[in-house]
Amino acid sequence: MKNRIPRIYVDKNLKINEKIILNSSNTHYLIQVLRMNIQNKLEIFNNTNYIFLSKIIEIKKKIATILILEQEKKNIESPLCIHLGLVISKNEKMNFAIQKSVELGVDAITPIFSERCNINKNKKNILKKIIYWKNIIVSACQQCQRNIIPRINNVEDINIWCEKSNTNEIKVILDPQSTMNINQLPKNVNFIRLLVGCEGGFSSSEIKQAIKHKFIPVKLGPRILRTETAAIAAVTALQIKFGDLLN
Repeated sequence: MKNRIPRIYVDKNLKINEKIILNSSNTHYLIQVLRMNIQNKLEIFNNTNYIFLSKIIEIKKKIATILILEQEKKNIESPLCIHLGLVISKNEKMNFAIQKSVELGVDAITPIFSERCNINKNKKNILKKIIYWKNIIVSACQQCQRNIIPRINNVEDINIWCEKSNTNEIKVILDPQSTMNINQLPKNVNFIRLLVGCEGGFSSSEIKQAIKHKFIPVKLGPRILRTETAAIAAVTALQIKFGDLLN
């Protein structure tokens, strides 16, 4: 299949020679934004390790229909599974951290409430944010060629999230006061639970509670990083050491 053709996400099983009616959002993107027309080709991904070469065969009443032409297996997922616990920060910072973390290969993101998280905790407001963040994740996958959509979980309290663990998982919390860095983590790691704070960082009690639940405090260097920078730097460093970045 050719690279550099438009990509869109379709949330359904696909097969060759199948006709798919696109939703209004995808249709608008292809027809109004990219100015595509009948017979133009595009690439579809659907949260599997396959991509599907397709072409537009009909545009009617602002709804496009495509035909699936070919499929190709394409797995570019990192061997390192990172579950990012990201304390909720202000809109643009949170959006940016989510977008770039997805591009760098995280598998899952859980938004976190912490002591210094100054965010409206109204359920309706949080639900809107989750939906918005899901769209950011899909858009990031569309851009960076990932075919598997990282999941975004419901918001959790920091203590509840820290209590959880999976087999063979190491747990890391960013702490600028730590004397340990990422290069000192155990070797041959495949699963990491990474906790990143908001603008005010973590309280001393939160650090102690995380350590109680077997989190390893690490620092990213001598400088204090903004929350969105810290998330990106940490995921990058972990992917270089344990994953597929630079490989």
